Amino acid sequence: MNEFNDPSGLEGLPDNVHKHARKLIADFAHGSPYKRAILVEALRLVSDGYSNGDIKMLAKMLGELRKGLDVFQPYQAVRKVSIFGSARTPQDNPRYEQTLACASALKDAGFMVITGGGPGMMEAANKGAGEKNSFAININLPMEQQPNPVMEGSPRHFYCQYFFTRKLFFLKESDAVVLTPGGFGTFDEAFETLTLLQTGRNPPVPVVMLEAPGDDFWGPFTKSWMRRLVKDGVIDSDDANLIFHTDSVQAATTHIRDFYLNYHSFRYVGRAVLLRMLNPLSADALERLNAEFSDVLSEGTIDQVFQWPKSDDHQFDHLPRLRLHMDRTRVNVLPQIIRRMNMLFQQDHE
Repeated sequence: MNEFNDPSGLEGLPDNVHKHARKLIADFAHGSPYKRAILVEALRLVSDGYSNGDIKMLAKMLGELRKGLDVFQPYQAVRKVSIFGSARTPQDNPRYEQTLACASALKDAGFMVITGGGPGMMEAANKGAGEKNSFAININLPMEQQPNPVMEGSPRHFYCQYFFTRKLFFLKESDAVVLTPGGFGTFDEAFETLTLLQTGRNPPVPVVMLEAPGDDFWGPFTKSWMRRLVKDGVIDSDDANLIFHTDSVQAATTHIRDFYLNYHSFRYVGRAVLLRMLNPLSADALERLNAEFSDVLSEGTIDQVFQWPKSDDHQFDHLPRLRLHMDRTRVNVLPQIIRRMNMLFQQDHE
């Protein structure tokens, strides 16, 4: 048995720690096994002779994760969009103005906005959404990136020491991603987002590559590089459907909003994929969905289930859901399934 199920994971700890550790673990005996696992791992880390530098890194990392969870916790019920882009774009640039307009439109559509908290496109996004509808996750850099004027002093602004904890929150808390023109950091965020979606390690979310009218920043990537990657066999042709490229704020906002027309949320249950919905599908819609996507299933059919699994979060008990066993090399098709499910639901109710 592992420490998630049994406190015997304390083997190897110094004798003088055992008594205190068992008392501490017993206090959480009736709580989540993952709380006990965190305690066990923390005790192992401080007892195993790691360097002070390693312990310092881990302490900072855990502190950043706790701080971020505290900031986002009150807003779990609100959908959010992470907007990435250059810190160097001036306010009079059409790209800045387009990003500001997009964030404002997303706010009007009911979304909050998450940025890196700095100047340029990040400032434009926070300004467009407004401080009360924004989050800013800043980063400690040698050149010291100051918070933009919109988010300075906001309770929804905090710093990270490490890029990996910062990027974890960008994607963990986001229901969509908007990529505006930017440099190495923006491309890093873009490729990490696409990799996690391609491999099924992040719930399916819309990804918009947005540029100003008349601009062609993302064009070479979507029109040339994507074709080259598919032709060379290093990505799948369906991976191109993970991206929506536009210079229209309205189109970007509609693309994101419509993803949640009937789709609610996602989780894995063993080998099954579960897509929670706001409303059930008709028998005809479910039949059509099966006919169109049977090729991405590893077994069985797409089934509509209710109150399954019993271990699901009880706040979702009222939601119908689709259960499917996907070929795990085809999880990049999940956004297409979701959009088709939304469309079939809409057609049934027109």
